[in-house]
Order: sequence, then structure tokens, then C-alpha cells
Amino acid sequence: MWATEPGRLDHRMTHRQLRPDQTRRLFLGGALLLLGGCATGGGTASRVARLPGPIWDPSPALPTPDPPRKSVTSGGYRARSAWAGGAPNPRRMSTMAPIRRITMHHDGMSAFTDTTMSAASQRLESIRRAHLKRRPQPFGDIGYHFAIDPAGRIWECRPLQYQGAHVRAHNEGNMGIVVLGNYDKQGLNAAQQLAIISFLHRQMRTRGIRSSAVTTHQELASTACPGRSLQAFMVSARQGRLG
Repeated sequence: MWATEPGRLDHRMTHRQLRPDQTRRLFLGGALLLLGGCATGGGTASRVARLPGPIWDPSPALPTPDPPRKSVTSGGYRARSAWAGGAPNPRRMSTMAPIRRITMHHDGMSAFTDTTMSAASQRLESIRRAHLKRRPQPFGDIGYHFAIDPAGRIWECRPLQYQGAHVRAHNEGNMGIVVLGNYDKQGLNAAQQLAIISFLHRQMRTRGIRSSAVTTHQELASTACPGRSLQAFMVSARQGRLG
């Protein structure tokens, strides 16, 4: 707090008029006090040292740094906190049932081949924001649980404690994985293929899921998702490396 509000004179000084000679002495005395504040010795400096200091903190407040954002989870994938611009809204989501199915998607937007982390982060955030603004029923978060980018990195999306929003009428106990890009317009590269197989193997082994329960969006609903090339890859994977 201030002793008096900034810009106001002490009322005791305004109750009487100062004579010209008093005004002159007051001005000169104030100037000497200001000079004395920078002196290293002398009587004036000692008088200034005895004056009370300000009762507010004159030093500017330092900004509190943001806590470090965890970039990689214990599972080895990029943490949701490393890219998401906001927290999930639990009021718009249901608790996840035991996972017994995995469904593959593509994001279905433009072709996407950028392998930088910043580009993948921006792509995921644009999807999350679109899902939050969805009408007539906005989602509580991005609809998928995991994403795979063109570099083969796995990204954490919606927390697994919440049911996904990726296949109408089939979301209960269904883990949703989206491959960033449009696989009607592009093909999967080697890094993505390896990431899909290794990640699915790990999830199937951990959760006791058979290859017959690893599906694509179009196998559960009338849609072109996950695109021709990703659909063909998943059919082949179930017959071979996931079988």
C-alpha cells in the first residue's frame, strides 16, 4: 500500500500558503537531499539514511516460471501435456470401460508428411479445438486416445480413463488411434508402419486383445476412414504381423 495515494499532496502542506522565500528554501533543500542520496559520506547522506524507506516493495515482481511440461510418458510416447492447449472437460466425457477393442483412424484432413514435432503438435491441437467446438454435441477433449505422426512418434491424446469419441455407438471399451494425415491422398511410410505394428502389439499383449478386435473405422461405421492405404495396411497386418 501507498502512504498517500500517488499524485496527491499531503493535506498538512495544503492548509497554509508558503511565502516565496519558504518555497525557495524548500526547493533547494529537496535538491540537496536528492544529491545526498547518491553520496558516500557527509552529514547530508547520514540524514537521508535515517529517513524511513517506502512501505511498498520497490523491486518489480519476478514472473513465476511455468512448471516444466512432461514431454515423454513412462510408456515412451509424447505426453498430452507436451502439445495440448487446454485440459479435458470431464463433464462432457464418460468413464472408460475395460478396453476390449482398438480402432484405427486417419484425421482425414489434408495430406500430412511433416516429420517435425512442432508440426505434429499444431495438427493435434487443431483437431482438439475442432472437437471442442463440434456441433450439436461438443466433445470434452480430442476424440482419440493416441496419435501416430509421419515420423512414427506416438502421441498421448485423450486420457485412457475417459471413453473415446471416435466411432458412434462403438466407443465403450474402444481405444481410438488416429494416424495424422489423409490416407486416401497419401501412403504410409516405413516409420509409420513400424510404429503401428509395435504399438498395437504392445497394447494387444497388455490388454489381452486378439487381432480380430483390432478394427478400422469403416469396419464399424459407414465412412471412408481410415483411407484406402491405411485400410489396406490394416487388413494385411491382421493377416500377418498382428495375426
